[in-house]
Amino acid sequence: MYQLKLTRRAKKELKNINQRYSSAIDASLMELREDPFAGKPLTRELTGNFSYRVGVYRIIYKINKQDKIIYIVSAGHRSTVYR
Repeated sequence: MYQLKLTRRAKKELKNINQRYSSAIDASLMELREDPFAGKPLTRELTGNFSYRVGVYRIIYKINKQDKIIYIVSAGHRSTVYR
């Protein structure tokens, strides 16, 4: 099982997410701990990052295989999260 670490930016963004989706995102984070490669690998500027879909929201994260840590870089609406 992997450990989760959130960046300062991710913590701030998660606080602003609609209550309706926050419980779904929490459940998704627990799923990521079990299988971090369930997300989609990103390309171009975001190479090395993964994206996990939760309704209209996305979780952007990096995986450190050696230390078994998942770094949550960003989380937010799909229209703005990739910027």
